[in-house]
Amino acid sequence: MGGANDPVSLGAIARSLPRAVDAKPIWAQVNITWQCNLDCAYCSEYDNTKGHVATADVIARIDKCADLGCVHTDLIGGEPLLHPDIDRLLRHVVSRGMTTGMTTNAFLLTEQRLAELIDAGIGRIQISVDAVKPTRATPKSLKTLRKKIEMVAKTDVWFRVNTVICDDTIDDVEEVARFCFELGVGVNFSVAHDRGRLVRGANDARILEKVRWLLDRKREGHAVHTPYYLIRYYEEALQGRPFDWTCHGGQKAFYVSPEGQFHWCYHTPPQGSFLDVTPEHVAANGAKKGCERECGVDCVVHTSLPYSNLAEVARIEASERLVELGMLVGGRRRAPIAPIARATPAAKVRLPTVNGERRTLD
Repeated sequence: MGGANDPVSLGAIARSLPRAVDAKPIWAQVNITWQCNLDCAYCSEYDNTKGHVATADVIARIDKCADLGCVHTDLIGGEPLLHPDIDRLLRHVVSRGMTTGMTTNAFLLTEQRLAELIDAGIGRIQISVDAVKPTRATPKSLKTLRKKIEMVAKTDVWFRVNTVICDDTIDDVEEVARFCFELGVGVNFSVAHDRGRLVRGANDARILEKVRWLLDRKREGHAVHTPYYLIRYYEEALQGRPFDWTCHGGQKAFYVSPEGQFHWCYHTPPQGSFLDVTPEHVAANGAKKGCERECGVDCVVHTSLPYSNLAEVARIEASERLVELGMLVGGRRRAPIAPIARATPAAKVRLPTVNGERRTLD
């Protein structure tokens, strides 16, 4: 890793340092298309009856992100690779002094397309893998995406695989992670949420087991990109003990809809036209929103906790580093991962999946 446009390179981190003390945003998500080439049952973040955002409009929104002080701007969808001007848009983000990336289902990713994206300046790629084998509900599987993961893993792009723990994937997430660990590809686990709220149900204990399995792998030195404090956040929330924290969505991070509306995150109501947002408006959003309890929008929680719970985050990270050190001294780092003994799936608590009531994942 460590490409010129890597958002976690030393240069990018240095450019981000002022954000630790000012009220400007670190990153933004700009939605550039409604369309998607898949139809995952859990997702409500696409609408194929609508089209792409006009290139001129996306460019104006990228410029606004830069003017507000963003260090990184992701271009998202839908499926961002469907936008006909995606390369031009990536180049424009980089030309404004920001790093850029996307979350993609990778079905449209080829070696040539990947090379073109890297040439355009992409520095971060996240591929979502939900299961080992494809189903109607979860087509983004290890079986269908294995070659894509191997392909991206060979580049200098900052790359990770995100897998979501829910009733449909609970028996698969470990196998997906083990495959990625063998390649040295970073893994993140997210817990399913419904319109931003963590999904709670009969399988909470089994989901908690998977979160703790990831914690153990991180302690052993495997490529886990979920920080310790976010793992702890999930542990506590799944046991009915959610953190008391303040969301910094709309300040340190925000979402811009295809219509050009400014949101704290995708799952919150619009706060007005993005192009009308002022630095003062952004600064004022570093306050309680009222939706923090059991929030499942992991990217926003990830960003917010170091600002709202710095002492607690520092304590968690320091204590876990000591655990890592103890395992290293004891020769238990990078321990082999035992084969998975697949349990008989527990009874599933299925959420509605149509007509605006579908489970959504970050």
